[in-house]
Amino acid sequence: CSPWEKACEVPGDQTKATVPNLEEGGEYEFRVIAVNKAGPGDPSEPSDVAIARPSRLAPVIGKKGLEDLTVKAGTPIRWELPIEGAPKPKASWTVDGKPVDERAEIFVSMRNTTFEIPSAKRSDTGQYTITLQNDLGKASASARCTVLDKPGRPEGPLQVSDVTNESVRLTWRVPKDDGGSPITHYVIEKMDMSRASWVEAGHTSLLTIELKNLVHMKEYSFRVKAVNAIGESEGLETENSVIAKNPFGEEATDWSVRSHLRT
Repeated sequence: CSPWEKACEVPGDQTKATVPNLEEGGEYEFRVIAVNKAGPGDPSEPSDVAIARPSRLAPVIGKKGLEDLTVKAGTPIRWELPIEGAPKPKASWTVDGKPVDERAEIFVSMRNTTFEIPSAKRSDTGQYTITLQNDLGKASASARCTVLDKPGRPEGPLQVSDVTNESVRLTWRVPKDDGGSPITHYVIEKMDMSRASWVEAGHTSLLTIELKNLVHMKEYSFRVKAVNAIGESEGLETENSVIAKNPFGEEATDWSVRSHLRT
């Protein structure tokens, strides 16, 4: 440990001082001794360790801490970065070249800056850039954040075809947004209109399914949901309800059989 050295002297009516001739990057502690005609008193407790920094310095961003992020919707997006700059630089953040959402909280001190969105949304996905600037220059750095969420609902319309008295075929299209995680499968639900409650009717990894075991002459609605590792999407519903029956009715089917037998 180096011995204590006299750094400077100020009049007794002053309670602050500027210490000259420090070595840039050096670590220092300071203490104060009051002096009167009787001599010096006991020294004060030492200050915290301080690092001598340039009085004027263009902004510098420490890359440690600025890394690509993948977070789930509802959890924070947060970066904390070491910085330098004198005078203290101003910080601005953009995402994909546009100002960040007003939900973002940005703090800047002499030694670091933090950026946080407390509860991420899927729409917060993008390339984030921080720019520090003072009158000596500016510095920028970027990282990407991907927010994972449930997928968007399947694209419609939910088409109905091949209706019989016990089955129906449904067809749909992939969601516009998979939520940042691959679609694993689709869940299909049906609702007996006389009961007005949804029940699962099947699942598939394809974009079409044949649902069987319908009840003849029952009226149904159908919906399909996309599923990824985060959860289920909202449902895409049929525009109109469907009655489980043969396309020409039972009487027409029986008549065509009798007509064939008579010829």
